[in-house]
Amino acid sequence: MKELKALLILNGEKVNSTTILKLKDESDFILSADGGTDYCVELGIIPDLVIGDLDSISPKTLDILKKKEVPINVFPIKKDKTDSQLSIEYLMDKGAEEITIIGAIGSRIDHTLANILLLKTIKDKGIKGKIVHNNNIIYIIDDELILDKKNGYFVSIIPIESKGVLVSLKGFEYNLSKVKIDFASTLGVSNFVIDEKGYIKVHEGECLVVVSKD
Repeated sequence: MKELKALLILNGEKVNSTTILKLKDESDFILSADGGTDYCVELGIIPDLVIGDLDSISPKTLDILKKKEVPINVFPIKKDKTDSQLSIEYLMDKGAEEITIIGAIGSRIDHTLANILLLKTIKDKGIKGKIVHNNNIIYIIDDELILDKKNGYFVSIIPIESKGVLVSLKGFEYNLSKVKIDFASTLGVSNFVIDEKGYIKVHEGECLVVVSKD
């Protein structure tokens, strides 16, 4: 059975069109949340489903969705979950085995942090998840991750639990063998892959892995 790869487009900062169109071609199902739909339609992408309270989507886009008969799951503006969380829960219930999120980073740091931590919700369900931004790719892991070498990109390991994280790195400028990185420590910031592949193994704890460039 084919793995269901989902692309979730949120209403944060726009990701460059080349990246979005590439991710679209790699995806089996596209879900856009509220205002993220405007950018979808602008690029000629018609989502398979729209979720949200519709407080930030344009009337023009709504008209196009109606003509294309795109289903819309409408929620009230006053609710206990963000459109991001509602969208992720839908995709998990649908059986997605991989969820790539764009538009998760924006001017509101509260939404940005909440979106990043939703990667834990995805991981805890045994689903692959990542956030793709123009200069960043973000993961949350508690097991293993293999990264391709990308010239000019840094790799940072950031613990998200108070107990820190016990981690091994291979193929990096600074390799580690079962080294503990304390919570709120910068020890894991600004490493980079020097071999063709970089191997990250978490022995204890959970961490953010951020692949980024200036």
